[in-house]
Parts: sequence; C-alpha cells; structure tokens
Amino acid sequence: MAQEGESLLLKRAESIANDLLSIPKEEEILIVSHLDADGIAAGSIMLHALLDYGANPCLRIVKQLDMGVIEDVADSPSKFVVFVDMGSGQKPLLQKLEDKNKKLFIIDHHQPEPPEMESEINPHMFGYNGSNDISASGTAYLVAKRISSNNPYTSQLAIAGALGDIQDRGERASLVGLNKAIAVEAESKGLLKTKLGLKLYGFESRPLVQCLANTIEPYLPGLSGDEGACLKFIKSLGIDPVKADGSWRSQADLSNNELRTLLNGIIKYLISQGLSSKEAESVVGTLYIFPNEPPDSPLRDAREFASSINACGRLGKYGLGVSICMGDRGQALEELKQTLQEYRKTISRYLNWIQTNNDSIKILPYVQAINGGTVVDDRMIGTIISITYSTKPFSLEKPIVGFAVSSDCIKVSARASPNLVKKGLNLGALIKEAAEKFGGAGGGHNIAAGAQIPIGREEAFLQYLNELISKNMGVGEIHAH
Repeated sequence: MAQEGESLLLKRAESIANDLLSIPKEEEILIVSHLDADGIAAGSIMLHALLDYGANPCLRIVKQLDMGVIEDVADSPSKFVVFVDMGSGQKPLLQKLEDKNKKLFIIDHHQPEPPEMESEINPHMFGYNGSNDISASGTAYLVAKRISSNNPYTSQLAIAGALGDIQDRGERASLVGLNKAIAVEAESKGLLKTKLGLKLYGFESRPLVQCLANTIEPYLPGLSGDEGACLKFIKSLGIDPVKADGSWRSQADLSNNELRTLLNGIIKYLISQGLSSKEAESVVGTLYIFPNEPPDSPLRDAREFASSINACGRLGKYGLGVSICMGDRGQALEELKQTLQEYRKTISRYLNWIQTNNDSIKILPYVQAINGGTVVDDRMIGTIISITYSTKPFSLEKPIVGFAVSSDCIKVSARASPNLVKKGLNLGALIKEAAEKFGGAGGGHNIAAGAQIPIGREEAFLQYLNELISKNMGVGEIHAH
C-alpha cells in the first residue's frame, strides 16, 4: 500500500502545484498557516516556492482556523487561498469561502473530514499517518518542490517542522516514513548531518551548565531554568564545569568517560524525579544538525530550530519566525536570541504558577487537566501541557488536557503518550466529539489535539471526555489511579 499511496500522494502534490502555477502572476495568493513550528515552517515553504516562481503570495499566521479568520479571508481581495497545517478538519467553516467564489487549497496533515476536496493534499488520504509519517511542512515541501526547485534549504524547514510536531517516533527518536525520506534527501545534498547524542538544548556548542538550564523539552525537573542547580548537579557527578583558563566547558571538552558519567547521571536523576527508565533514557536520541548554520547558533540543531520558531509563534512574534525561515540571519537572529530568553522565562513563570496553584490541576480516572484560566496565554497552553506531561503529579498513562481563556472562548489543548495511541486511543476524534457536544469545535491527531469550547464548560467537557476515554480504551487499559 505504501508505494501505491506514495505515488498517489506525489501525483496529488503535482496536481496542486500545477493549479497554483496556473494562477495569473498578478493575482494575490493568500497563504494562511498555523502559529506553531510546523505551521510557520510550512507556510514559509509555500511562500519561498511561490516567490521563487514569481507569483504574488502573502502569508498570514493565525492562532486557529475559526469564524473570525474565515470572515477576514472572505473580506480579503485574494481570490486564491492556501490553508496550510489546517483546513482538513474544518470543512463546514470553509463552505462560507466557497460561497464567495474563493478558490481554496488545503495542505494539511490533521485527520480529515469528508468530503475530500480535489485541491486538498493530506497524507491520511493516501494511507499515511499525519501524526508521525509526515507533517504539514513535509507535505508543503512535496508541493513546493514541484513549484520551484531553486531553494534546497526548504528541506531543512520540513525537517524542523516535523521535529516541532514531535514526529521523531522511530528508534532512538528518529524520523520515520516520508519524513525520513526527506531527511535522507537533505543529507545527500549536505544540508543535514545525523548522529546519536544527548537531546539537550545547544548540546553541540554551549557551556554544559547553560545546556542543562536551557533545556525545556525534555523538561528536567529542578534543573530546567536554574543555572545554579545545574552547576551543583554537574559538580556532584565529579565533572569540573570549568576549564583551566576559567572559561566554561562544553560537550566537546569532555572525555568519553565524562560524557558517559554525565549521561548516566542525568538518567538516574530523572528516574529519581519520578520518570520511568524508558522516559529518562529518551534524553538520548538522533540529533539532526544543519551544517550550514554556525556552531553557536540556535538554528544549528534542528530541534532547537523548531523550538526557536515555535517560541516566536507562541509569543505572537509571527513575522520574526517567518523571517528566520526565509533565511534572515542578521537582525532577526539577534532578536530571536532575546525572544528565546523571554520564552524560557515565560514558561518558568507558568510552571511555577501551576506548582503553587494545586486548584489549577484536576486528575480524573482517565484524564488529567491543567486549567490555565486567564493566567496562561492561550497560545502557550499546548507547550505547557507538553512540558508538564512527564512531571509529577501527572502520569503518561492517561491523556493530559489544558484549558486557557481565549478572546471569546476556552482554548483546549490535549496530548497523549505514544503508548496510549498504540493501545488504540484516538485523541483527535474524542476531543472533536466532546467539543461538539458543548457547542464547540475541535480535532487533530490521535496523539495531539485541540478545540475551542464556550467559556464555563471546562468542567462538563472534562467529565464527558473522561467517559469517552474510558469507553474508547476499555476499562483497565488505563490504570485509574
């Protein structure tokens, strides 16, 4: 099936590229994409390709595809609209645009709703899984390559987007499926290097103390965000964090023995913090390195690249994220470094708030939740639940849900562990059903999903979702503790 599916998928990519190429060059093409790493990368890939071809594209990054966005698009002068990293699960909303004679394209990887549109490309329609085989940026890359082959660097954006959507689900945190094919292609062109190593922030280039303190994903309880604690921790392992000349040591300065000591020390520490040995060992994995970026740049490690553009999106600095993806390495890179500091501070502030506000946490037999209320920015709630998922008091044995107040609704974000998905959990379908029951809308992937529901319905939504999960999983599949 995979080979047949692949040739049909590539055929669809070709057909969508041809349709985009046939649009008169003076006509504006509006690209609408999502604010996370995958969305910004995917939107930028399409922007690159259409600009290279000489078309007239305009990119707009949005929080979610809702009625407000649809009305703005309906009123815009653009007759041609490309929805990227969204659209497949929101077909009823798109009807309003078709009624206005807009020509729509959808490049998405979320679970699609019927009917399938002829100008829609989604891996799910061709037998692939959009949660781990290919992301929106990978799907956009398949289309973009057929519009313009001028820009090989867009394969790096496709890789960063996939890692931003946590699609490194193969052995040793490697990319699989079509993502792997894109990575192999990038490697053959000298745009990518892969190796096994510690998945710590800036591990390639930065001082060890900073590496540990700046690592948020995976979250290192008691170390992330605290350089003093990291300094003590490294010394406690018998490793001197400082060189003879007084400057800080980085990974490159460690002997093999010291590296092994550091690795074992981190794994033991995470187990002592309540992580299972399997979760703790996940700090080791496949590193994806962009060799064209300087060694000390936050863009050299592809996961860091992804978390950098994700930070721009989550803090509302969409233009900065797009500039980085479009290749700006001057002023934008300086601004990015400040944005990353602000992002880490914001995350630390939210995590401290959750730890000191137990009433924001709710643990039911089949689901657990954090209610960020008006404290946690609705753009950040997904990041926060991803980070806290593997920390106490939460458990990877049931899904986690986050709520935050948006302008006129409650933003819902949800995550499941790969293990739950293996047992048959489809979070996207359940979140969609629960949201619709309370007058909202939602959907996503089997492993990660989102929704908007009316304000005040959080408690009822959570209780209903708890019931749905207990039925979906069969009692006993998830330990009700």
